[in-house]
Amino acid sequence: MEEIGQLIGKGFGIWKKNLNLCIPFICNLFASILIVAAFFIAIFVAAIQFTGEDWTQLEGYGAMEELFAGVGWQDLLPIIFLLLAMMAALSLVGSYFNAGAIGMARQALEEGKSRTSAMWSAARKHFWNMFLLSLIMAMATMAGLIFLLPGMEQLGELLSENPSSLDGLGIILAGFLLFILYALLLSIILSPAPYALVLEDTGPVQAVKAGIEFFRYNKFDVLILWLVVVALSLVLQMIGSSFSMGESDAFQPLSAITTLVGLLVLAPLTNLWWTRLYMSRKGMIKEEEVKDPW
Repeated sequence: MEEIGQLIGKGFGIWKKNLNLCIPFICNLFASILIVAAFFIAIFVAAIQFTGEDWTQLEGYGAMEELFAGVGWQDLLPIIFLLLAMMAALSLVGSYFNAGAIGMARQALEEGKSRTSAMWSAARKHFWNMFLLSLIMAMATMAGLIFLLPGMEQLGELLSENPSSLDGLGIILAGFLLFILYALLLSIILSPAPYALVLEDTGPVQAVKAGIEFFRYNKFDVLILWLVVVALSLVLQMIGSSFSMGESDAFQPLSAITTLVGLLVLAPLTNLWWTRLYMSRKGMIKEEEVKDPW
């Protein structure tokens, strides 16, 4: 069994021979942009009924507050529905191309060369279950909000005009920290679940169980790879943020370059590493089975 360092290095070598592994992430980006643009146009059209023909004259927070003062929540239902529909559409598209990316990574590991046909095949087959899996994982994360409940009453006192005590601040902070720790732990434990769904052709519930079982027997490898991916992502974001905050116009292209690096390099590499980890630990692929396309 190869060590996690060897897995990362060999994954990088396979990625260099399969630069088309970034295609699912590029497709996801452009599809998401189109969806957001279409829904924002629809939301804008739905909001015109509150502004009438003088919407161009509205300026400042006071005008907007006056505009929506007499609007009931029933009137906002179309906008709320459009926002929820946009989130669902983005999740469906993300699930589609996420499944496709795993399918391409699997083909690259098994045959040494990936093709877009593997993306479309895996995406069509698994996108719905991947969408349901994302809903299950999101609901599991939201369940952690229970840690915030003890501090809700204290928060009301702190926000009042004359708070009687600041003793509740510790309860609020403790609940917030517990929620963050819970979300991080859940993210680590369930990180193999999407790969179990595609690679083992399971349903969403079975994928959660398989992901948890995989984590049980490969805690160290999952944790190390998760930390490596998070560290690389944070470093890239910090570099991009430093460039975007620069006053010189020369920094703006550099900021765009870091975004492209994340999309074209880090995203497919991360997907390839996780796919290789799952397949190698499950005995689904052996080193001698990987063919060199060149």
